[in-house]
Amino acid sequence: MDLESPLIRLTKTTWRLNDSLLTDLPLRAQVTDTLQTYFTENETGDVSDMTVWEAHKSVLRGKLFQIASQRKREAGALMSNILDRIRSLETQHKRQQVEDTYKELLEERRRLNALLLKRHLRQLRRSKGFFYLHANKGGKLLAQMLRGQQHPSQVHKLKTRDGTTTQHPEKIAKEFLTYYSSLYNTHSQSDEEGRRIKQGRMECFLREHLHTT
Repeated sequence: MDLESPLIRLTKTTWRLNDSLLTDLPLRAQVTDTLQTYFTENETGDVSDMTVWEAHKSVLRGKLFQIASQRKREAGALMSNILDRIRSLETQHKRQQVEDTYKELLEERRRLNALLLKRHLRQLRRSKGFFYLHANKGGKLLAQMLRGQQHPSQVHKLKTRDGTTTQHPEKIAKEFLTYYSSLYNTHSQSDEEGRRIKQGRMECFLREHLHTT
């Protein structure tokens, strides 16, 4: 039996540049050589300059994608080797209690912490960039933030004026309407009467707080 949901939609993944590659000077030199070779081989006059310029973006992206994939594989292999080495040294240290083994174990743990710190810093930069781009825009991030505020501010039960308790949404809305209508006198008074009341309140406030000589 195959189950399919109409709510699930396959989307294309968007490739993102690993910004840490830009701080690697040897890698930048390698990318520069690749671009120079590309333009030397393609600027022959047979192809328009616009086509050559647009195509170089794909070449650059492919080169960076290749390097990033290679770096990711190397980092994964290094992480696995360090973890295996730490487990082996921990077993040896429990059996023998040798100082040299303990020092080597501390060094491997230091290397592991350095790798984890590098990974966490990159994730932090990506998170900060994501919030910078999407925090003030309508989307999933804003919806999640508002969803957390919606539940505490939602009124599920209200005590009416006659002392009864209701959970009906329409009755709750009517109670709020009645309360604020009476509070601001929006229906019980005419505009002229409302202006006279406001004028009287203003004059009373000024007499109490404004000192004249």
